[in-house]
Amino acid sequence: MTTRALALAFLIMTAAAGTVLAQTPAPAPQPRGRSGAPATDAPRPRVATPASETPQAPAAAASERARREGQPINIKVDLTLTDQRGGSPAIKRTVTVLAADGYTGSIRTQSQVIQVGPVPLNVDASPTLLADGKIRLAINLQYDWPAPTETGSARGTVASTSLHDQLMMILESGKAMIAAQSADPVGDRQVTVEVKATILK
Repeated sequence: MTTRALALAFLIMTAAAGTVLAQTPAPAPQPRGRSGAPATDAPRPRVATPASETPQAPAAAASERARREGQPINIKVDLTLTDQRGGSPAIKRTVTVLAADGYTGSIRTQSQVIQVGPVPLNVDASPTLLADGKIRLAINLQYDWPAPTETGSARGTVASTSLHDQLMMILESGKAMIAAQSADPVGDRQVTVEVKATILK
């Protein structure tokens, strides 16, 4: 075979290979994201945000903070205790405690009585102002007063009776309300608790 024939055969084979390559479609370019990595069609899973991490609206956060801290207002709480035994004249005692909105005011008093022991009068008052101007008041009261000494008293005579009240009520400013009436479980003693809460401006 001559050199010319070899060159002609080489040109024919090269043309045939180019035709085959031209008929093979090139792969379509894949879209890429901003970082240059190939983008995928699969949607990304959504991760739920915990409720504790959800930012509160400014108004809701301010309202919660105001409710927790309370308003800069003082409330005077008056307790009138009426202690009566049978037909004897009633004995009244008045206790006054001052507390800020949302806080607790406390009074602790105690006397030592011969043949009876310690006699307490303890009061805890926790007022909270409500949106309608009324007052929610929690009262914790511990009170006792010994019975009068009687000559020749027999064994079993009631010497004293302890009173422990836990009260929760809604009051209007400046208006008194009877919050509790307690009876002696053995004797004829009755104790009435009257409460009044006043907003100080």
